[in-house]
Amino acid sequence: MNTKAKDDAGRINIRPARDSDKAVVLGFCKHTFGRWGDYMPEVWDEWVKTRNGLFFAATINDVPVGVGKITIHRPGELWLEGLRVNPKYRGCGIGRIIQNHAWKKAMSLKPKYVRYATGSYNKISQHLGQSKSMKIVAGFDEYISKLTDTTETALVRAKPKEGQEYLSLFNRDRQAKYWKGLYLDSWSAKTFDKQALDGLIKQKRVYGYYGHRGLAGGLVILQSKDKKFYNYCRAAALDPKTFQTILKEGRKLGRLLGAKKTEMHLPKSAWFRNIVKGTGWRKAMPIWMVVLEWSRKL
Repeated sequence: MNTKAKDDAGRINIRPARDSDKAVVLGFCKHTFGRWGDYMPEVWDEWVKTRNGLFFAATINDVPVGVGKITIHRPGELWLEGLRVNPKYRGCGIGRIIQNHAWKKAMSLKPKYVRYATGSYNKISQHLGQSKSMKIVAGFDEYISKLTDTTETALVRAKPKEGQEYLSLFNRDRQAKYWKGLYLDSWSAKTFDKQALDGLIKQKRVYGYYGHRGLAGGLVILQSKDKKFYNYCRAAALDPKTFQTILKEGRKLGRLLGAKKTEMHLPKSAWFRNIVKGTGWRKAMPIWMVVLEWSRKL
């Protein structure tokens, strides 16, 4: 950070993001996640259509130096995402300016929950959230595997009328407490309840495994628009052996659905790290996803 950048940062203006901001913003977002780049190019065109100022830019002389976004997952449930600052201006307090604006806007919507995720290494982002009375409520490890060549899988797609049966399964899973009432949808964490599960089943994103006594395991999937990428974002089983079975069957399912790549997120816990052994899945990286949450006191 140089003196001029610090002086310029004192003239920040917040306005809705525009189509014309794209080149500048994508330019300073190229290396947000190091060699993994940034997902911003994939979502920009959709985000910029957002109304009510929920996707906004922090500007100097009307040139973007940072952006932020509020996503309404459903009434009363907000997700903060896309906070980016031009590296040239990091350390000038722009991240906090964006966070403060997002927070004020979010509170005006009278939410029940406000959440966001960041990397375990990003202590600055975590501190920004904690300064707004947000708490770290969960952590998730990412796992990857090779797809299994096969012509069949023991997993079957859930039917709309089976929502309550699946919800009972997910709630009965002894490891359910580690999910903190959430499921992952890409880089977002959403409330996992009957309403959410019914929607996921309707979207054909829930699969089950049946044992001798009926439904014994469940898997929720996320599919990319081009159907080449799959993420297993919530899993449950009545016993450890069945859990391992659905992880193995998940590798087959991905192949049958035409995926080119699969990954999975599981709660950061020794139990999950041990249970994946022998299933063909392995941790993708030493860092993990951290979810922060603010909830309205009743």
